[in-house]
Order: sequence, then C-alpha cells, then structure tokens
Amino acid sequence: MRKAAGMSQEQLAEILCTKKATISAYENDHIDIKSSIVLEIAKALNCSGSYLLEGKKAEALDARIMDALLELKNDQMREVALKQIQALALLG
Repeated sequence: MRKAAGMSQEQLAEILCTKKATISAYENDHIDIKSSIVLEIAKALNCSGSYLLEGKKAEALDARIMDALLELKNDQMREVALKQIQALALLG
C-alpha cells in the first residue's frame, strides 16, 4: 500500500516519527504493530485500518466498524464491543 501511494519508507517513517528500520520491520512482519499505529499508517496512506489489516477493500460499514474497534485502547474493550455487535446481530 505504501508503494502504491508513492511513498518511501523514509517518508512514512518521518510522518510517524519513527525510523525507516521500524517501517521495514512492520512490512516484513518482524514486529507486531499496535492498533494505534495501524490507524496512523492508514491515515498517512489515505486508506482504512481494515484495508491494511485485511489486504482488501472492505464494505464501507465493515471498514467503519473495524476502524472503530481499532480505536479502542485495549483488547478487553475490543472484545466487549465485538460481543455487543454480535448480540445486536442476533436481534437482527
């Protein structure tokens, strides 16, 4: 996605206030990326966080749901939100 956006690792690293080596490690799956960083990268590349995570374009609602979940600060809050969405789906 970074290359498709015409951005170098150096440019993305500068936007994220990190090192080129960190961007390389993210891209090569050498280190895990925090959800807050995924959102920053998505913003820099003008795409959704779900697009970065799934590697494909999601439906508009799916993308909004995924982005909202990623904005939650911890895994426990994400799990609660997911269970609420699943409960709403059952009420359907």
